Amino acid sequence: MRRWLAVVFAVLGVAASVSGCGGPMTPDELSRSIQTLESTAAEGAMLAGDVADDRTKATFARVHARDMSDVVVHEAEKLNDAEADRANVAAAKTKAVDLADKIDAALGQIQVAPDDEPGARKAATQLDQLSKQAGDLSAGL
Repeated sequence: MRRWLAVVFAVLGVAASVSGCGGPMTPDELSRSIQTLESTAAEGAMLAGDVADDRTKATFARVHARDMSDVVVHEAEKLNDAEADRANVAAAKTKAVDLADKIDAALGQIQVAPDDEPGARKAATQLDQLSKQAGDLSAGL
C-alpha cells in the first residue's frame, strides 16, 4: 500500500510540476516541485530498502533508480532556471536544488551498485531523511 501511494504521489507531483510556466516562481509552484522531490526520495528509500533486504532484482533496481534520478534532475534544472522575486522563495529554491542534488546522489548509489546491500541500507536512510527535509521545506512555504 505504501508503495502504491508513493508512486501515485510521484506521478501527481510530476504532472503538477510540469503545469506551471512563465514569470517568477510562486510559493505554490515551488511547493509542488519540492513535493515531487519529497515523494521521489520516499519512493527511492523504499527501493533502497528492498535492495538492502535482497528483495528485488538488480536490473529492476538499477532502471528504477535511474528513472527516479531523471525526475529529480529535471526538477533541479527547473528550479535552477526559475526566477524567484521573493526572498523566501529564492532561499527555499536554493535549498530545494541542494536537496535534489543529495537525492540524486543517494539514488546513484542504487543505480551504480544495485547488489550492494550495506550501501543500499545507507541510501535508504539518507533518502528517508531527505524526504522528510523536503516535506519540512515545502510545509514552510
